[in-house]
Amino acid sequence: MDRKTKILIVDDEELICWSLKKTFERNDEYDVSCAYTGDDALKNIIENEYDVVITDLKLPDVDGTEFIAKIKKLIKDTPIIVISAYFSDPAMDDISQYDIFRCVNKPFELSDIIIDVKEAMDCRVADVIDQRPV
Repeated sequence: MDRKTKILIVDDEELICWSLKKTFERNDEYDVSCAYTGDDALKNIIENEYDVVITDLKLPDVDGTEFIAKIKKLIKDTPIIVISAYFSDPAMDDISQYDIFRCVNKPFELSDIIIDVKEAMDCRVADVIDQRPV
């Protein structure tokens, strides 16, 4: 049996976390954790290995740009999907330097996020294959 794709969802809106978690868990391919603050998310990332991180840009306890930088330091090659209602914010210019896999506007279709995660995993697998010695 293949290993489940581990996803961390970071959003202070519990309904968004819950909706995404339930949507992914309908399919037995995913193991989903939620964090509602940047601090909780960083603790989760230190304690667990995630294949994809889905995060809001605006969190109550941390600046979005600083948070993305911290995530990238901890898990450099893990795809990050940023969900936000504030993409016109100057913070978007700041996070663009961190190789974000995808930026998704809120509100979003749950089915689109599933597609984004599958594409992120396909890219991750392709990167691993490209890095194998010949």
